[in-house]
Order: sequence, then structure tokens, then C-alpha cells
Amino acid sequence: MKHTLRYFFSGIVGCLLLLSSTATVMAQSAGKAPVSDITVSILEWVKHLEKGLDKYATAEKSEELNDKFGNLSRELTDYMQFRKRLSDSLFRHNIAPGKKDEVTLEIMKEKMSGIMQRMRDVTDLTNNDLRAEGDRLNEKMYNMLFGDQVVYLSNLEAFLAGYEVTKKDLAIDGSANTGRLQESVNILTTMQSRLRRK
Repeated sequence: MKHTLRYFFSGIVGCLLLLSSTATVMAQSAGKAPVSDITVSILEWVKHLEKGLDKYATAEKSEELNDKFGNLSRELTDYMQFRKRLSDSLFRHNIAPGKKDEVTLEIMKEKMSGIMQRMRDVTDLTNNDLRAEGDRLNEKMYNMLFGDQVVYLSNLEAFLAGYEVTKKDLAIDGSANTGRLQESVNILTTMQSRLRRK
């Protein structure tokens, strides 16, 4: 009798554990995508670069900084344009969410890795405070792209990863991302002009 009860309760516990794990998986698949918009941090960092420009842009560094700002500006513009073309294509072809596109997702990772490298190039020419801030941002971006914890840089990346992202979320996301990236590029261009006048 004791053995029968033990098996009975073991069976119930096993069923409850199975149901619990299934519910967790279903909740994850039905939940919102883990997204952290990195363009907010990029724009904030670029604004800090502009604010402190006169402190770190010595005469010896001016020409090199001008080149590094130009390189970063080109990488950001390329990434921004790629995102826009991709987003426009998704809307034009009315592509439904839920289908993974690992190839395009990898291309976007590579483009963001290029931005990270150009950011490091700039950071190396700044002062201690801005270098520390740039290093923290680079580490944050690296962890988002390649870390164990899955976090996407935007709803567009989450859509490509197969999450149920609405077209409204994609549209709002695209507009905000483009705006912040364009503002970052504009500030970099302004800083280049200031350097050339020195």
C-alpha cells in the first residue's frame, strides 16, 4: 500500500513538474521579446563626446579624431540605411512574424560589431572619463550581441529572431531608431567641423 501511494504521489509530482515547465516555455514564447534599444545609449555617448570635445581634442589629436569621427559616422549611416531598407521590405512584402531569418540577423550583428570597433577607435583618443564610459557601453553592446542572456538591440532584431512583434511596434521602433542614429551622425559631423576650424 505504501509503495502504491509513493508511486501515485511520484506520478502526480512528475505531471506537475512537466506541466510547469511546459507553461514556462509557452509563457516565454508568448511573452514580449527581450529588447533593449541600444541607440539610446549610443546617442547619449555621442552627446558626451561633443560636450567634452575641447577637453580631449588637442592639436595633435585633431586630424586623427576627425578621421575616426568620419569612420564612425559612415558605419552608423550604413547600419541605419540597412535597417530602413530591411524594414521597408518587411512591410512591402507583408511578412508575418514568427519566421526566423538567421542570415539577416547575423548581418546586423556584424554591422553592429563594426560600429563597436569604430567606437573603440574614438574612445582611445578621448580622456579617462569618456574612455571609461565608452568601454562600459562597448561591453554592454558586446554582452547584448554575444552574451548568454538573450537581449535584442531592437524590435527589428527580435522580429528576425522569430518573436511575435507587431507591425506597429516595428514602425515605432524604426522611426525612433532612425531618429537617434541620424542625430548621432549629425553631432559627429558637427564635431568634425569644429575640429577642422581649430
